[in-house]
Amino acid sequence: MKRFSITDFGAEPNMGRPVTTSIQAALDEATSQGGATVVIPFGEFITGSLNLGRASLHLEKGAVLKGSPYIEDYPFNGYHHNEMGETLSLLYVFDGADITISGEGTIDLNGEAFYNMQEASVPKCGFEMTEKQKAECTRTYKKRPNQPLFFLRCQRVKIKDIHIMNAPCWTMSFVECQDVSVLDVVIDNSDILPNNDGMHFCSCRNVFVRGCRITSGDDCIALSAITDWKKPCEDVVISDCILQSSSKAIVIGYMHSIVRNVVISNCIIRESHRALCIMTSSETGLVENVLVSNMRLDTRIRAGNWWGNGEPVAIIATAHHNENYAHERPNRRYPVNVRNIRFHNLICTGENAIGIVGENRNIRNVGFDGLQMMRKPSENLMVKGNLIDLSPGVQKAVLPDHPLCWLHLQDVEDISFRNVSVSPYKGELLTVSEVDCGAIDMERVHDS
Repeated sequence: MKRFSITDFGAEPNMGRPVTTSIQAALDEATSQGGATVVIPFGEFITGSLNLGRASLHLEKGAVLKGSPYIEDYPFNGYHHNEMGETLSLLYVFDGADITISGEGTIDLNGEAFYNMQEASVPKCGFEMTEKQKAECTRTYKKRPNQPLFFLRCQRVKIKDIHIMNAPCWTMSFVECQDVSVLDVVIDNSDILPNNDGMHFCSCRNVFVRGCRITSGDDCIALSAITDWKKPCEDVVISDCILQSSSKAIVIGYMHSIVRNVVISNCIIRESHRALCIMTSSETGLVENVLVSNMRLDTRIRAGNWWGNGEPVAIIATAHHNENYAHERPNRRYPVNVRNIRFHNLICTGENAIGIVGENRNIRNVGFDGLQMMRKPSENLMVKGNLIDLSPGVQKAVLPDHPLCWLHLQDVEDISFRNVSVSPYKGELLTVSEVDCGAIDMERVHDS
């Protein structure tokens, strides 16, 4: 395949100013050639918004493609996002195919340039936070690029080997894409910037994520249908990743999304506010057919406005809706909103219990086989209280103060636990908290 260097189109490294026009000229030429590869050579190249067209992108070792610090360099790209509104991107492509972004170089999204890093958004929690707790809170912004790497209705997209850092908002967004592979990518984001998800797949099909290391303030990997409630996200495989998040490391579903056929295996989640989450709104959302195996899950509660409350696993199907979204709530009613979920071989350490919370027993056929659960002390559990966090819903799932529990079940049915070992906490045995539940099968559950 033909390759073009951006330096052949006038881009010079380390100029200290954007060279957007030169890089776009290289991409346009590669597109006119039917999809050639544009090469970013050694050095730092600052740029504003770029349309990849049908071009691929290769970053050589030592190459840095850095986002401009000026919001005016990110014009509206034409897509109205259900949550974000007018989409502002560093790299974007609509209706592309056979596109690869690869190499040993770095894409620096320059996220901190759009935030007041000295101004923390401190939540009201009924007491004065310590300076350490305030430092864990999110930072404020006025306007930011909200979908930095954005792929709409694309086919056969591959992102591999590159390093991406410092996202101001969702790092990589794939909307209604098919046959997407994200392989051996490192995403290194700030842990105090809100909404800087590592990768978000919206209404996508045939997705493979493998061998990635992601650190982020918000979700590391998210699967949803947030951009179109009617179009499912389905057939997703996630494996061999190491993840750390100030919110949810892996989240399946959201609000009125339909997400199905997901396999997650051989991942390490460490020091995350919440490790693995399945969430959907009662009646209108659906998550089904999920297999999770061979996982190491560890949580640490942050003090800021982060969703979650230290749960290693959270499954939530309670009413929630955001009236500020552009799309209306879909007119449908599923009697069961979470079903056919299997967990196998989990080792969990958490600052809170595992929580499974539904409404009208709309969570069914969930099974755990092979679970080691250990609770650990928390500096920040008191910020929200002793509860399972049901955000963005308004309901409460309050846990008993004593004795401590390792599992909270509320308004669910047909849940099974086999081969479970629960470690005492400070010498005390942990219990199960049940509220308004149907059939619960506990077999071979013992204290270790």
